[in-house]
Amino acid sequence: MDIRSKIDKYVQDNNFSGHISIYRKQNSIYHNSFGFRDISNKIPNNSSTLFGTASGTKTFTALGIIKLIELGLIELSTTMYDIFQSDLSFISSEATIKQLLTHTSGIFDYYDEELITDYDNYTVEIPWFRLETPSDYLPLFESAKMKFKPGDRPSYSNGGYVFLGIIIEKLSGLIYRDFMSKNVFEPLNMRATGFYAFNALPENVAYGYISTENKLLTNIYQLPIRGGGDGGMYTNSSDMLTFWTKLFCNELIPEAQLKEFISKEVEIFNNQKYGLGIYISVFEKRMCYSANGCDVGVGFTSLYVPEIELNINVFSNMTGGNENIMDFIRKHGSDLLHHPG
Repeated sequence: MDIRSKIDKYVQDNNFSGHISIYRKQNSIYHNSFGFRDISNKIPNNSSTLFGTASGTKTFTALGIIKLIELGLIELSTTMYDIFQSDLSFISSEATIKQLLTHTSGIFDYYDEELITDYDNYTVEIPWFRLETPSDYLPLFESAKMKFKPGDRPSYSNGGYVFLGIIIEKLSGLIYRDFMSKNVFEPLNMRATGFYAFNALPENVAYGYISTENKLLTNIYQLPIRGGGDGGMYTNSSDMLTFWTKLFCNELIPEAQLKEFISKEVEIFNNQKYGLGIYISVFEKRMCYSANGCDVGVGFTSLYVPEIELNINVFSNMTGGNENIMDFIRKHGSDLLHHPG
């Protein structure tokens, strides 16, 4: 049984909803969609369907920060005091941009995964429908206290990446999503990718679904109305292939900055290596890099192995629907290396 048949059988046995694509040197090895992007109307997912990326967005926010560095507006060593010229209660004035990128800044986290026990029903003091751009989150931070002194330890921080989005807005003078479109998506030719509001979604977007009392419900009341900073970007397989290919050809950032972006900085989540907004691991004894996300009604992994130009994308519009599929594909990684393409 070849790798395509193995994946098909595994997916069918595991009630997967979403899209899977595997490319080698930009040639398709596997491409298939499963389930519905709109269950009520029985509209199926397809190869062009846009899916939420949850925390996979952080990889792109980090690249937005690197573009600010390229524009000469900040450096990795820039401190919070350098930017805001005042002390902030929720983060040390000595914390740096690099510490925010590597989850070591100690900033207050509005969505602290070390404390949350019920992700499906989590709420904040501001209604989700009022959170359209990172600066809208500022009232959640202003009376809060920082978690720890910068550099004390890694602590995965959604708040830290929202704050990076706020910094992008402050220094660029643009709304975060507009800055990202102009400086990241457009240069990479990621034509379908963007931050779309739940109440104004473009065509062919997958609704995210959660299981509640044996019913599948959309996630529109469990997440901010529009993504920004720490999550909520929408994209598809074609754009992710374009992203990795152009990123590693230095078409977005210079080689020196790319090397820094993908250099191991910390270990988070059970010893997972992490650079400046990107996960670092090994695939069949080769270095690989990935953007990952899991949220209510969302599961996303996009992995790239530069040495052999291998790109694997798993999008799911069900909570955590990417995880078992990605584990299965990794388990059969040797099959991909020997596949003719």
